[in-house]
Amino acid sequence: MYDTYYKTPLKFKDLIEKKDLEKVSLEYSIAQFINIVITSSFGECKFNEIFGCKIWETDFDLLSDPNTLKDRIKNDVKVAIKMQENRLDLTEVEVSIGNVKAASYNNSYRIKKRITIEIKGFIKKTNRDFSFITKFFVGPLSYN
Repeated sequence: MYDTYYKTPLKFKDLIEKKDLEKVSLEYSIAQFINIVITSSFGECKFNEIFGCKIWETDFDLLSDPNTLKDRIKNDVKVAIKMQENRLDLTEVEVSIGNVKAASYNNSYRIKKRITIEIKGFIKKTNRDFSFITKFFVGPLSYN
């Protein structure tokens, strides 16, 4: 099944019933994998203790200088992608940090820090441009 890429999460019911699993493009597969790498902390993947991204070791010190935090996240993401995603020739990682008003459980609002990460590069196999943007809130992790 070389060059076949599957959408995650896998539907195990379909697998058990021997149905075809949903397939995705190479670009989509790389984007899925990068998202998994970025949102995983070291030690979560029991068969590979170094799988993940170092950004989760800092617990997103919300009192840190935003520029310092942004540079640290940018560097940690670069290192993780270069180490884990060998299908991509990484050229650029951009990080922005902003505050967003988020609804709270008691009908009030609170300010949450939103991290936006933009990744650019070239797919080695096709030499085509690759671009991926992901956003998430920090402390605790939640997707936008």
